[in-house]
This record gives sequence, C-alpha cells and structure tokens, in this order.
Amino acid sequence: MSDIAVKKIYAIDAPQRMALLTGIPILLDEFGVSLDQALAGLPIDHEFFLDQERRIPFSIASELLLRCARLTSCETFGLLLGSRHDHRCLGAPGQWMLNAPDLGTALHGFIDLQRGNSRGASVYLHRHGDTIVLGYGVYERDAVAHHLIYAMIGALIFNVVRAVTKGAARPIEILFSFRRPADVTPYTEFFRVPVRFDQRETGVVLPLAALAVPIPGARAYELKRFERLAAAQAPPSDRIWTDRVRHAVRPLILRGQPTIVSAARQLKLNVRTLSRCLASEGTSFQKILDDVRNANAREFLAVTDMTIGEIAQALAYASHPPFIAAFRRWNGIAPSEWRRAIQTR
Repeated sequence: MSDIAVKKIYAIDAPQRMALLTGIPILLDEFGVSLDQALAGLPIDHEFFLDQERRIPFSIASELLLRCARLTSCETFGLLLGSRHDHRCLGAPGQWMLNAPDLGTALHGFIDLQRGNSRGASVYLHRHGDTIVLGYGVYERDAVAHHLIYAMIGALIFNVVRAVTKGAARPIEILFSFRRPADVTPYTEFFRVPVRFDQRETGVVLPLAALAVPIPGARAYELKRFERLAAAQAPPSDRIWTDRVRHAVRPLILRGQPTIVSAARQLKLNVRTLSRCLASEGTSFQKILDDVRNANAREFLAVTDMTIGEIAQALAYASHPPFIAAFRRWNGIAPSEWRRAIQTR
C-alpha cells in the first residue's frame, strides 16, 4: 500500500505509529503462523513492519491484533507483544523522556508529545490521593480488540517507567478496563504487583512520590531537539482542533469534567475561540463528546462486566437513565440490548 493511499485514510481514521506492531512478525513466527495469514485482505504489507515511523489507521492496527490472537489461539498476544518493548519504541517522545530531569517531567512531556504517535487513544496522568495513574484510553470508535490493546499498552507503560528510572520508580498496581481472563497467571507473573480487571480505566498506579524520581543520565540540553523531531514526525492533519479535543476528552470524562470549559482550559484557549475552531472543521465540542462517550460505552459493554450504572458513572453521567437515553439516541437500542447482541456474535 502506498504512502499516498495511507494519507487518504488519515482524513477518515486515526493514524497510529507502527513501532509496537513491528514485533508482530517475530511473535507470529514463534507460534508457527505466517505474517501473510494475518495480513490477508488488510491494506498493509510486509514493508510496514520495517519502519517504526510508518503510520496505519488505528482501526486496522486493532484488527491486526485481533487476527493475530485468533490465528495463534493466544489470548495474551497483546501482553506478550507489549512486554517486549519499552521507551525505545516510542521514538522521539521516548528519547525526550530519557533526557527529562525526573519522572514527573518525563511523563507530562511525553503526554504532550504522544499525539504524534497515535490519534486513536490518549495517554494521561491523574492523581488519586497519594497515588497517580498513568493511564491509556482508546477513543477511536472503529477500534476492536480493546482487551489486546490495553494488555499491550499496560505492559509497555510498566516497562517504560522501570526502564527510564532504572527501576527506581516501582508501580504498585495495574488496572485493566476489560473483564478478568480465565487465566490471570500470565499477568501476575509479568507484573509482579496486584492486577485488577473490570476497571473504568487502564493504567499503571504509582506512588505520588515517584514523580520526583530522577532520570539517570538525563541530558536536559537534548530536550528541545527531540521535541522538534517529534513535531516533525507527526503526520499532517486537516482537522487539528478536532484531533486535539478528541485526544483531551477521554481523560476529562474519567475526571468527571467533560465540559468545553475544561477542554478549552487544557488547550489554553477561551471557549469562544475553541468553539469557532471546531465549527470551522465542521464539528462541535458536544458532537465530539458524544462520539467519544459512545465509543467508550460500546467498549465497556463489550469487554467488561461493569453494570450499566457503573458504566454511566465511568462516563461522567449523574445517573444511569440519562446514559441509557443517550445510548439509545446514538445506537437506536438500549445498552443492555446492545450488550446481549454483541455477546451472541
């Protein structure tokens, strides 16, 4: 598939950097499965796995993961893939982290730069009492295989934190927003800390004090260079503000603040300016919020055992009746009916 064809897809789907996926051919080979089997019918070929900086649509990346898991009969395919990577697969943002003075600076900087790696999911950081969660949430509505994606990213984040601090920052808990698998042994053996499933978010939990852990060997003078490199490598977009708001909304929902005021504050704009920017791209904050909430609702219904009330709360609704009404408006069916339908496929 040519780069021109991929650029056309950018306009309708979220581009995802290939880096994490470049390990797929080797892992498939270990299971005796050929890459050609996994790629059959997909608009990508072998060449895409030779360059970490290539981009493919997020939905295609997720479909590829699902195929790999099915072809290998390995439900932990995502976990295995993510466990083989650390900051080195993150490109310029990963190098930026390695040269930050401490873990807190490294994480906040990476979050700002991560939009160039993916426009189908957000990395975020938020505080719960004396702990912090370094989280990851998908918002691309056409994504599949969320449990594989989250297992892969959970393992990656865990490795990144340990690698950039040389083991000085120690995660204390792992959260996954998918149902508990029949066999949790691969998860407990890899993470060696408590692992919780059916959560409203996927992330690595760290003590608040971990933010002050220094990055060994950091060279502050390199930060600007890697910042420029990350910006230069980010794929172009003709809907910059739509992309930025979509990227911001998932963590705002988790914090219970899914408002245009909160989004504008995060993007350092006033509300009128943000509304005008979105209108120029043919959308609005409410439409983006509805799209992300719908994508997240369908994800929770498909891959978790959370109750309808718990899902409504996770999506920052005051109670479940407004959520049920909204879901019916978006999908023409009640959430409980949608869940039953998806489980019988």
